[in-house]
Amino acid sequence: MAQPLPRTIDELPYIMLWRFDDALLPVLGLIAGILIERLLLCVGIGVVLSFFYRRYREGRPEHYLLHALYWTGLWVNRGHAMWNPFERELRS
Repeated sequence: MAQPLPRTIDELPYIMLWRFDDALLPVLGLIAGILIERLLLCVGIGVVLSFFYRRYREGRPEHYLLHALYWTGLWVNRGHAMWNPFERELRS
């Protein structure tokens, strides 16, 4: 299935036919497999995780995972446009 070309500057870059975040997990599996000498196992795990990540991402808006990581406090953003995610009431 051919992937559409990015329409805006904010979209993730493509590596060959895959989006960057789709290709990242198998590449990390390849690197980890080389380091621990279990290449096929780690690449296979990376491909399976990439498949499940793609299915997870399909029904959600763009950058949903980054927003979820920020909301739980695992992603720290230095921008001044975002407020503390742990404050439930905004004061003016």
